[in-house]
Amino acid sequence: MRTESQKQEEYLADRLGGLSTPASGAFWHRKGDVRNADLLIEAKQTGKRSISVQKDVWEKIRREAILDGRVPLLALRIQDRDLVVLDLEDFVGLVAEGHLGEGGVP
Repeated sequence: MRTESQKQEEYLADRLGGLSTPASGAFWHRKGDVRNADLLIEAKQTGKRSISVQKDVWEKIRREAILDGRVPLLALRIQDRDLVVLDLEDFVGLVAEGHLGEGGVP
């Protein structure tokens, strides 16, 4: 039986045109939970009403994404709502490159 975390990772991979990382990024050469050509994604989920975003979690995915040549993204599922955390400069860059605005996903 798949866990809720695995379901979230599969959903993100499908939605963003990427692949989920086996063992959730436990291997040194494949970090993050999901990746596509542009993004390295760390997924967190909860069935509760809130979730906290800790700076060290963000810095970890940010560091790994930079080393991998990708943009870091933190995907949060709070109950049935999917949200993303993206560095403002990365967001501005995606908008400037035309990846957003016309329904495009990087």
